[in-house]
Amino acid sequence: MNQILQFSDLMYEIGKWAGVIGFSLLSFLIFSGDTARYWDKYLGLDRIIKFQRKFSYFVATFVILHPLFFIISKKTVLDFIIPNFSYLPLALGIISFYVFIAVMISSSIYKRISYSKWQYIHVITYLLYFAALYHAINWGSDADDLMPLYIVITIFVIIGTIYRTIYKIKKLNSGKFTISEVKMETHDSFTISIKSEKPFNFAAGQFCFLRLNKNSLHARHPFTISSAPGEEILKFTIKQAGRFTETAKNLTAGEEILIDGPFGKFIPKTEKNLVFIAGGVGITPFMSIIKDHINKNSNQKIILIYGSRTEQDIIFKNEIDSVNKEWFNKVYVLSNENQDSAQYERGYLTKEIMTKYVKDISSSLYYICGPEIMKTGAKKILAELGVENKNVFVENFFW
Repeated sequence: MNQILQFSDLMYEIGKWAGVIGFSLLSFLIFSGDTARYWDKYLGLDRIIKFQRKFSYFVATFVILHPLFFIISKKTVLDFIIPNFSYLPLALGIISFYVFIAVMISSSIYKRISYSKWQYIHVITYLLYFAALYHAINWGSDADDLMPLYIVITIFVIIGTIYRTIYKIKKLNSGKFTISEVKMETHDSFTISIKSEKPFNFAAGQFCFLRLNKNSLHARHPFTISSAPGEEILKFTIKQAGRFTETAKNLTAGEEILIDGPFGKFIPKTEKNLVFIAGGVGITPFMSIIKDHINKNSNQKIILIYGSRTEQDIIFKNEIDSVNKEWFNKVYVLSNENQDSAQYERGYLTKEIMTKYVKDISSSLYYICGPEIMKTGAKKILAELGVENKNVFVENFFW
């Protein structure tokens, strides 16, 4: 009998501390999300968002274990899965659990959810938090002892909420721009040109969120800037793939677009030679960087290795071919091109191609942007050539 009681008590304690840890981690998740745009300049927004998605599953583990161990301890299920509003703190805890699961599911299918719906889901997250806080304070057996912890983490959540609100209000006034032109680059890629009377400061290699208020889309997606800093026209080059890009392609001069940014840390360092490995529309940050180097009269050496299917799929081919600088060299790697040509390599990126064009393998910095399979292959090749991880930088797609 004592062993049964001890086991029951142990399960209860584990369930209790799983709840405390889960609530604390949830608070951090909300705070880091609300202040992500502030931390972008130190960490990069793409890295923060990818970290949050992985971290949310870690949070979910503790959230799920919280009621599970209580069920094991009390040997009853219904009390912990059906809200009984006679015990409001417990009922709110159960409802918070279901809301959390719903938010997790919606986050996993975020690409299918419109921006406006996602905004409502984000508001629900705050309701989830404060319902869980009420549950913890009024139902937890150690609530008094843990009150300082609850106060501190709630202050941080409120600070994050205030920061996000102020940021959103500012963007409503400063983020509106007007389309000047939409131009096709290849059969499935196009460039949106935006002329602004107000300066838009960014570093070559950064990206922005574009939001469209058209066709009831109300969506936003991240795209890298393809123009160079200081140029009169701000450009985004986009590959057509889905409803958002189809709508963006059909924008006309004079229509409004909302821009949030710039973000990202995919900005090349200056102390070594640069090797850019691009695939498809992954050329966009490199085009911005190359043009920026030209505008600044930089002589930092750049080798561009650009993979596409055919010669007709090469975005910015004329612009790239027109770069006549001693510090710049390029090679096209075409996977589906049948005709032989001295202008490109056939097939996919290999160690042989890399060593053929990059003579200083160990003393260069490598920047990779393109499809996931290409990025994985490029990183593997560099590792086999002995390139250290600290010299490899990858643009992480997260949308």
